Amino acid sequence: MNDALNKAAVHDDLGFKSGSIVVAPVPFKNSLIGGGLALGGGYMFKLDEGSDTSIIGLGGMRSENGSNAYGLMGNFAFAQNKWQFNFAAGEADVYYDLYLGSVPVPIRQDGQLYNSTLLYGLSDTVHIGGGLRYLETTIDYSSGGTFPPLPDTNLELAVLSLLAKWDTRDDTFSARSGHLINANLSYGEVLNSSGRSYAKATAIYTGYTPLGASNSLAYRAAVCGSDEAAPFFEKCSLGGTDALRGFSPTQYLDDALLSAQLEFRQAISGRFSAVAFAGIGKTGEDLDALFGSPLRSAGGVGVRFQL
Repeated sequence: MNDALNKAAVHDDLGFKSGSIVVAPVPFKNSLIGGGLALGGGYMFKLDEGSDTSIIGLGGMRSENGSNAYGLMGNFAFAQNKWQFNFAAGEADVYYDLYLGSVPVPIRQDGQLYNSTLLYGLSDTVHIGGGLRYLETTIDYSSGGTFPPLPDTNLELAVLSLLAKWDTRDDTFSARSGHLINANLSYGEVLNSSGRSYAKATAIYTGYTPLGASNSLAYRAAVCGSDEAAPFFEKCSLGGTDALRGFSPTQYLDDALLSAQLEFRQAISGRFSAVAFAGIGKTGEDLDALFGSPLRSAGGVGVRFQL
């Protein structure tokens, strides 16, 4: 009798109508667009007992330098996690410095992005699938002055990707054990430039190890390679491709990248925890050139809050 009641209670928590609303104002400050505020809201739910949490969300942000963006996204896991479908659509108008060589130049980039992926589960932890992305963007200098010509000013892109994911994490949003491996092989076509296409491949490993009841380690390694014909914002980026903190994603861009990061997490109370992190990385013209390129490093401390 008790087992039947417990099963009924579990199923009462499943389905779209049994979800929860989450709203999160997130202040930020980074080297790309400065300080600002992002506001996100989402509806989280589980479609069945064996699937990951699904979410439908809206978000927007504005920074101190006038950058703004907004968008809609959805992540859906269903059929006992056998299928995972993600989509995102957004529009942005962003001001930042693009490094041409070692010289930062002020840039304004706006555009519309549409992205979707579909993954099929070969097992409980391994998924494969594909993705389709469309981007229309314009780029120009945001202030007067004498600058070299920009590499790309008006682009319309379509990108087709082959995806693979191996996920053994114990929690989607705040893992303490397991790992996540994402591999992406993509082919991009510049629709408004005849004959221009490029390929890009990335692989990112993120692992988690508990050290005790209240602390853990998170670590990440990333490798990336792209064709010379890729637009600058599609290149391998230290801080962009690998989310390495401490670097502007537009400063170290090239056709190859290797990086590694380590983070120590210590629970404080409730949903709050303190972190200390460090990372290193290299970019170069190709993987062979990485061995002779400068090693970049960064580190710091921070606070995490689990929604």
